Amino acid sequence: MRHLDPTILVVVLGAAALSFAQPHMPGWVVYLLQIAIAASLPALGCMILLRSGLLSFGQGLYYFIGAYGVALVHAHLGISDAFLGILAGAAASILVAGLVGFFIARYRGIFFAMLTLAISMVVYGMAVKMDLFGRSDGLNVPRLSYLGFTPSRAWAQTSLFVFCVWVWAVFGIATHLYLRSRFGKLLTAIEDNETRVEYLGWSVRHAVHINTIVAAVLGSAGGALAAASARYADPSLAYWTTSGEFVFIVLIAGQANVLAPLFGSVFLETLRTYAAAFFPDEWQLVLGAVMLAIILFLPKGLGHLFALAGRALRPRRATAAPIEEDRT
Repeated sequence: MRHLDPTILVVVLGAAALSFAQPHMPGWVVYLLQIAIAASLPALGCMILLRSGLLSFGQGLYYFIGAYGVALVHAHLGISDAFLGILAGAAASILVAGLVGFFIARYRGIFFAMLTLAISMVVYGMAVKMDLFGRSDGLNVPRLSYLGFTPSRAWAQTSLFVFCVWVWAVFGIATHLYLRSRFGKLLTAIEDNETRVEYLGWSVRHAVHINTIVAAVLGSAGGALAAASARYADPSLAYWTTSGEFVFIVLIAGQANVLAPLFGSVFLETLRTYAAAFFPDEWQLVLGAVMLAIILFLPKGLGHLFALAGRALRPRRATAAPIEEDRT
């Protein structure tokens, strides 16, 4: 057991626990968790980019592509399979991010952030005027099937929730392994000193390009889960406020590990739900106050609590005092 990765263990056990606990949850809690899980995946992509010093306001674009991947394959191909919908969105996101990456990989700082925002807003402006995307009304998403199996209406919610949980688990574990790989560790080095990375023989532009594609796949997976949960996809998913929300999640959660965006997303959705219920006219003020409190008192984000808990639970190794030789 001591050789098991604790993050992977927590992800697998947490996914199993949520799967078994779903029948005992209220419907609104199940839906809230599904939306939080969906939003945490593009936020995880933002976290990856931030680790290399890049702030992206374009994750909403891939969120949009993933959602419409599910909607369009059903509308035009008659396919309602959840796995094929995610694969369609991921393939489209890889294509778009691969093309966009050649253009934006050379930029840094505010230029990178504004370019990703501009591209996302261009797609939004096109989508609200095209019949393919349902214009501003969007497209409906049918009840999904899973590898040919279509659950009954009574089991549809349970099947979708379990699907969302385990999709996140797969992408979370894959991202964790990516960040622990040699290439993943290069991201921090890029943020620290790009010139030194280039002298070591790595292409920073190539690394940023790959990182953009990885973040795009995570964003599209989240969009597919969001569309499947809401059974609806509309162009506002590519709007700048959607991308800003993903950045907001990362600022709340921090960059401790892959669990941080999920924790931050659940926290944000829960806070927004209760703030809107108890303070319908001032809920944005509540969000701002909480954000300010986190920045002041927990600048590394709520996700840093996981790192502190891991250090507290880690067994302390007894260190023996060095024995001095008697030189007399």
